[in-house]
Amino acid sequence: MSLDVPTIQTIIAEIDQAFAGMEPPGDDKLLHPDCMDDVDVLEFYGSVKRENMTDANIVYSYAAPTSFSPEAFRYYLPAYLNWTLQNLDSSEYASESILLALDPAADREMLHDFRKSKFALFDKVQIAAVTRFLWAVSEHPYLGEFAERALVNYWIDAEG
Repeated sequence: MSLDVPTIQTIIAEIDQAFAGMEPPGDDKLLHPDCMDDVDVLEFYGSVKRENMTDANIVYSYAAPTSFSPEAFRYYLPAYLNWTLQNLDSSEYASESILLALDPAADREMLHDFRKSKFALFDKVQIAAVTRFLWAVSEHPYLGEFAERALVNYWIDAEG
């Protein structure tokens, strides 16, 4: 699959449709219960709507997905996926960060369970949209290796 503009637009539409109709999690649902520190999610207090997030929000809050609860991860993920598709060649760390957050790191047991817990609320349509995103990004010369690891370590089996 080539990552030309029409392909990117199609994948973004699929992501938007898969995650449509959701409301932002309340402040008490932003931080993952296993996280001790909310510094990475501070920008999201006050029920920030993902459609109001700017490129600067994504870039500045690149580490937030690592601390998000399953509710927050599912709600905000589309903004990060869409930003990545629109900025594949950006030197910002946000793309790599979200790809790492999608990889449960099968070789690290504690990290594996923690990261995998964030996917617990995804339905089949959402899993399919994330998997389609990862397959598309797997063709990228730099980000591809991160997408491939996420696919192998979780998403291919999840789509099952």
